[in-house]
Amino acid sequence: MAKDIIIIESQFIFNYDNPEAGITVGGTQRYTLELKNLLTNLGYETIIVTKANKNLTLIDAQFGKIVTFDSKYGNRGTNNFSRRVYRLAKDKNAKLVIYSDILVSYKKCYTPSIAIQHGIAWDNPYNNKVLRGILNKRYIEATLKHEKVICVDTNFINWMRERSRKYFNHPDKLVYIPNFADEEVFKFSEDKYEDKKYKLLYPRRLVNHRGFDIFSEMCLELIKAGYAVVPIYTIDDFNVKVLYEKYPQLKEVEHDVVSPAMDEMAKYYSQAYLTYIPTRWSEGTSLSAIEATMVGCPIIASDVGGLSNVVIDGFNGYIVSPSVEEFKKKTIELINDEELRDNLRKNCKQLRSTFGLKRWIKQVEAVITSVVNS
Repeated sequence: MAKDIIIIESQFIFNYDNPEAGITVGGTQRYTLELKNLLTNLGYETIIVTKANKNLTLIDAQFGKIVTFDSKYGNRGTNNFSRRVYRLAKDKNAKLVIYSDILVSYKKCYTPSIAIQHGIAWDNPYNNKVLRGILNKRYIEATLKHEKVICVDTNFINWMRERSRKYFNHPDKLVYIPNFADEEVFKFSEDKYEDKKYKLLYPRRLVNHRGFDIFSEMCLELIKAGYAVVPIYTIDDFNVKVLYEKYPQLKEVEHDVVSPAMDEMAKYYSQAYLTYIPTRWSEGTSLSAIEATMVGCPIIASDVGGLSNVVIDGFNGYIVSPSVEEFKKKTIELINDEELRDNLRKNCKQLRSTFGLKRWIKQVEAVITSVVNS
């Protein structure tokens, strides 16, 4: 007997221009993989649909069947991609479509469907008033099309409450389910930090809104001031050139650039003194912040999006403004007070069940079951 099919839409599984290079490493990819694993365990066949510069059908050892559509990269290709996802779901008579990108469902939305809201992504300084108004309208309308919307933070729920009167007619449509990390992979490190050098970890992409320049400039200023810090970047291979083009002076100081597989990240958190999430805009609840918490590596994060849902200021890390000066000031405080840093590490352990994969599976499974059985 054929299994029911559930389609997972996720635009950014591959490097768009080089899909043959394989799955890129990032929060979106980790979330998609665990969603696929959950659906497989529930007895469904899954098809992951993403964008690339060519149409492909691939079988990945971890992700299973992946279909790529050559819709244009970015917002220009959203409507085309939306229609093609919808047609594929219709052709496969899908039991459900789970949209990882709400705007993909704006043009054509399959029924029944669930959307994953990964955080407000349009709070950047480059959107003019007209464009911001259009995006606001589309996000609201697209959100209301779904049977359920899983929100990784409360920031978006509050935004909907403030922007849309229709939200109050369906307050249970939006469900807060925080992000997660696998307890078995991201094991808590009981070891007190003993290294004479302070390894500072940046586990994000090299894009402006993720604040990699804040982190880089902070580290260079600390090194110049005589602090024994070692910046560590966990990035994709193809971004190494970008890093050195912008900060060639890194080649003159001790640092490390690594491209770990998803299941290798835990060791980098366990070896680091602090983890950095210096986001400027477009943030939900960073998987990196959760992974660091699970391992016991305190976090310094910016006051953006839903980061304060994960980083409790003064408990498992600190929330600061997204500026070099503020990140540097807090880093110096924690370098000068290793006992304070170790207390933050110990506090992380108390949050493991809150942000664990087991909790996430239970909550997401309940949402999926309620939709497919309704």
